Amino acid sequence: MRPGHHWFFKFGDAGDGASCEEKFNLTCHTWEDYKGTQFYNVHQALVVERWLNRVEEDASGLTFEELNPIQDADTLQPPVAMLINSSELRAAGFTLGEVIPPALEAAARDSRRM
Repeated sequence: MRPGHHWFFKFGDAGDGASCEEKFNLTCHTWEDYKGTQFYNVHQALVVERWLNRVEEDASGLTFEELNPIQDADTLQPPVAMLINSSELRAAGFTLGEVIPPALEAAARDSRRM
């Protein structure tokens, strides 16, 4: 079996088509507890709609199961949206960048002309 933890996820909608629910601008060496997760300066609370973890029993590494933190064996509920700290993506070697949807970008340009 290959070493390491592998996962996939799908960003969710925090409103207005964005996945960032909250951005944190804090002073150095301070943190904030936001909905049970710890955030430091420049971190972002990102909404995740679906989270899939690799099944360790599959030596090929091609089988994943969906994570649902509130689901148990007796509950058949759709997965809940989760929040992750943007620093988790940086730790995985993922470059996080803000992408403004074209419709919002055009609206911002139009408002500057007025």
